[in-house]
Amino acid sequence: MAKDPEPRSYSVEEMMERLKKGKREQSATSDRELVTRSDGSQVTRVRKRKRRTQQSKRKARPVSRRKYGLYAVIALILLVVVGGISIVTMLARFNSRSFREDIAASIGSAAGASVRINDLSVNPIKTRVRSVEMKWPQGGIPRSLILGDLETRLNLSSFFRSRLEGPEMYARTATMRLGPVIGSSKVMPGAEPEQFFSFGHYRCNQFDLEYETDSREPGLQIRDSELVVRERSRNGVMQFQLSGGFLRFGNWCELKVQNGLGEWHDGGFHLVSLRTQSDEGGKAVFKGIKPISEDGVSTFDVGLTEFPLEQLLGEKSLGRMLNARVDSSSGALSVNSATAMDAKVEIAFTGKDSSIEGFRFLGGLASILRKEHYSRPEGGIISGVLRRDSSELTIEKLRYEIRSHMMLTGTIVVKDGEMSGELRLGVPEALMMKTLNQPRYSSFSQPAQGYCWTDLQLSGTLDQPNDDFLKRLQASPVEPEIPAKSDSQSVGE
Repeated sequence: MAKDPEPRSYSVEEMMERLKKGKREQSATSDRELVTRSDGSQVTRVRKRKRRTQQSKRKARPVSRRKYGLYAVIALILLVVVGGISIVTMLARFNSRSFREDIAASIGSAAGASVRINDLSVNPIKTRVRSVEMKWPQGGIPRSLILGDLETRLNLSSFFRSRLEGPEMYARTATMRLGPVIGSSKVMPGAEPEQFFSFGHYRCNQFDLEYETDSREPGLQIRDSELVVRERSRNGVMQFQLSGGFLRFGNWCELKVQNGLGEWHDGGFHLVSLRTQSDEGGKAVFKGIKPISEDGVSTFDVGLTEFPLEQLLGEKSLGRMLNARVDSSSGALSVNSATAMDAKVEIAFTGKDSSIEGFRFLGGLASILRKEHYSRPEGGIISGVLRRDSSELTIEKLRYEIRSHMMLTGTIVVKDGEMSGELRLGVPEALMMKTLNQPRYSSFSQPAQGYCWTDLQLSGTLDQPNDDFLKRLQASPVEPEIPAKSDSQSVGE
């Protein structure tokens, strides 16, 4: 039997291929037509297909790549030339004397001061200024401000807007001088938007501030601090952040600055908080109640934590005689900008592990009691109210006690190195009473609250303190006790 030339089964791929082939053959047949000429010859005529509208009648002639490259080179050269001319023109504008004077005038108008800018150098990489000097006329609190070694990196938009803009303006050093108000009160200059410059914040690595006074000691001094100034909002509120450095009020002890925050608005400086620390670890926190301005007294809350009393009193003043670690939650500091920035403080304090020394009556007490530790009592608790200004130091409601050892109360005043005040000294009745009803010295009172008491009047100087303890003992000696007579002696007489 003969083999069938056509396979009876096909795969899917083969079927699809046969269908496509049939369609192509059918399409080719429909496009062809057999035509008989007049001479009897036959030809096959092919039907013309319609050209699609999107197809061009002629194929575009390709443009030479060399011509495109030439155009690109010419455009690049023109761009570089135009850009170079623009950059040179802008840099010449920014580095010109007129632009520098315009900036100085803008700063002076906003701050109310005369301004001088030295050596301004502007370029796209880094802009530098050797120094900026600002001076205010006599009468207000600001006196002068000198900024040194300023640097910034300008935004690219600065060169198209003729305005110095950037994320930060940095100054290596800044020194500001303040002074008391002279004459009628004036409104302190406020912060206004500048016309020629704008930065996100201003930073100084070494900021110094000094309030000048007629005395040798400045009323307020800040040194070696880092200062950051930001414009917090559009209504002219400037925020000041201080960290590190040292703070001193008048002739007080110098405090280490941990951090501080303040704001400038409504014509005054508002202190939010200023945290400081003494050399021995005690902490002092200042918070503003009334802002620093030119028309009144500024007040601040003062909080102390384990603060050395000797530094609060002055190590060259009464601090050499009273020592303790004190706490306070009800302190107040006031500053009058119109009177040479005299700072006045009033602090109610309590402390422990305190000691007193240097008072003359302590040596006399140790002598009559024959107990050496009375010459320098240690380990007591102390409390009182401290009031201090530039010329006078007072401790009121003083109470110093070592239980079952001694008690001291009263007031101590130090003015211009001279001491005065009244103290009341208590000695345990077990040490002072000669009999149940008679003390060993008549200058001491009868027992009260477990102590025999005597009054003291302080005098002398800090270098040579004095009091009337021994005078009182000598003025009221106790008569020697007469022994009782025996019966035989009475009969003989």
